[in-house]
Amino acid sequence: MRDQPDYDVIVAGGGPAGSTAAFLLAKAGHRVGLFERAVYPREKVCGGCLTQKSVRFLDRVFSLPLDALRREGLLDFTGKGCALYIGNRRVLAEGLAEPFYFTRRDRYDACLALMAREAGAEVREGTEVTAVDHVQRTVTTAEGERCSARVIVGADGIHSSVRRSLPEGVVDRQRWRRNLGLALEIKINRGEVEMHQNREAAIPLDADIGIPHVFLGACPMGYGWVFPNTDAVIVGIGGLFEANRRGLPGRFREFLESIGFAAFADRKPAGCLLPFGNYTPSPAHEATVLVGDAGGFTSPILGEGIFYAQRTAELAAHAIDRHLTSGAPLAATYTFLLNRRLIPELEAEMRIRDFLHSHLDGRTPVILLRLLIRATRRRVIDAVQGHRSFQGLFRRDEDLHTAVW
Repeated sequence: MRDQPDYDVIVAGGGPAGSTAAFLLAKAGHRVGLFERAVYPREKVCGGCLTQKSVRFLDRVFSLPLDALRREGLLDFTGKGCALYIGNRRVLAEGLAEPFYFTRRDRYDACLALMAREAGAEVREGTEVTAVDHVQRTVTTAEGERCSARVIVGADGIHSSVRRSLPEGVVDRQRWRRNLGLALEIKINRGEVEMHQNREAAIPLDADIGIPHVFLGACPMGYGWVFPNTDAVIVGIGGLFEANRRGLPGRFREFLESIGFAAFADRKPAGCLLPFGNYTPSPAHEATVLVGDAGGFTSPILGEGIFYAQRTAELAAHAIDRHLTSGAPLAATYTFLLNRRLIPELEAEMRIRDFLHSHLDGRTPVILLRLLIRATRRRVIDAVQGHRSFQGLFRRDEDLHTAVW
């Protein structure tokens, strides 16, 4: 490798995780290359939900408070309540003290990449990282170009080339496959919904579909969702891949019919794999770290990924900055921060997820589940929003939010 590498940091992948890492590291004065295989704006299969912890992060890290998010067109819809179903029974309809927001990922990702560029990162669109040499600290692109860096960040999603390049033992492959998720999703124009929705279906939705609807038990070890956007409705179903390997398309059609969307059951859904509890406890090797989906960092309960992508990127950026400026050990610093700030929450979510789904097998009376959900609903909503810890649901969780920079 040349004495002077091409970059201090190469970030592979320009989604929320990659752009956050690039933004923070460029802002700190490092030479950053952000390599994104697509060209912005690009589509992404995603419900686009922004919880309050995501909004709080954007304000703290990017100086984007709510008025700025609205001004930039990043808030497509505001959901001021939520509805929860078990099977075809509505067990909860709750107004929210603070809303869930919904964004369009094409706008969201493009905005963050632009902010990384404005902070000083070199954003290279249409540049896919296909191979990594961890000894030489180089990446190779799909066009055959080799670039060197002092540190490499894998932010290239669920199919991460950077993750696959790591030696055996860094990522527990069996655990990764066991907790891998599968999701199917379609986007329906609101005009079509108004014309074709069957309002006599087994599960009648709110007339205006103005709040997020979540359906536990829509598939094994997973759930269904109906998320509102301004001009469209996002409908999806997803769960653990091993529990839904062959039956998910059929279950999705059944789900559409049950909520009155049978007219759209012949549409081909967008499908994607997603992390669903397969986070990597120590996602680092030599001078390479993984963030976001590449490291499996999403909510094991709802599959929420945006916040966890950006928070892991922030923790990684801090570890990288310390490594580059003072020689602090990269892997040890990043792993310490994850174990202090994030992984205990993910472990608690895993326990809650497994407990919940173990009682959705039909043997536990719905009335008991309903009573449990009603008794804990405020605390659970607070935990999802990021105001409370999933660890027992009885304390506030500042570890998720405390600045480390």
